[in-house]
Amino acid sequence: MKYKFSFFLVIAMVVVGLMACSDNSEKDSPIKPKVSSQASEDDIIVKQEEINFVEEENALKEVFTEHADDISKKDLDEIMSHWLKSNSEDVFTAWTFWAGAFEKTVGWDDIKKGWVGIFRLRGGDMTIDFLSVAIDSRAKNATLRAKYKWAASGDLIAAMRKDKKDKWKIQAIDYTNGRFGKQIKELRNPAYKNP
Repeated sequence: MKYKFSFFLVIAMVVVGLMACSDNSEKDSPIKPKVSSQASEDDIIVKQEEINFVEEENALKEVFTEHADDISKKDLDEIMSHWLKSNSEDVFTAWTFWAGAFEKTVGWDDIKKGWVGIFRLRGGDMTIDFLSVAIDSRAKNATLRAKYKWAASGDLIAAMRKDKKDKWKIQAIDYTNGRFGKQIKELRNPAYKNP
């Protein structure tokens, strides 16, 4: 009988312990998430706008051609409408139009003033023959190379950037083709390059 009592006591303690654990397990269990009708990450579709690089190239060339036409007309306001309106150091022209001496004009305001001086010395029609265009993967930055003919002629490299209205604007032009140091950096791994 002594063993029966001990056996029943152990069984009772195990049952009470299990009951105690089962009550606490519900209280201590993590809160289960509620089901909602919101879209999950799997349901979200990311729309990525496809870039038509050929159209972007054509738009770049159009801006630069209009810029050359406005130089031919000596129309300062129209010339400057093709430039990023910024006086930061990354907006500039580099040229040798003044008696062959290198000059770098920085900022929108000074570039406009620079054209006034150049038009006192030079004039005529400017033509552009495009050599290459490179555009970054977001179609926000580009470089182009071209040959120009004006009162002087030579090769140029230009940096182009889109403005806040998503329109291509000229950021910088080096009419010396780098003869006085690399003024404009080429795009490192462009998403599009022609040729």
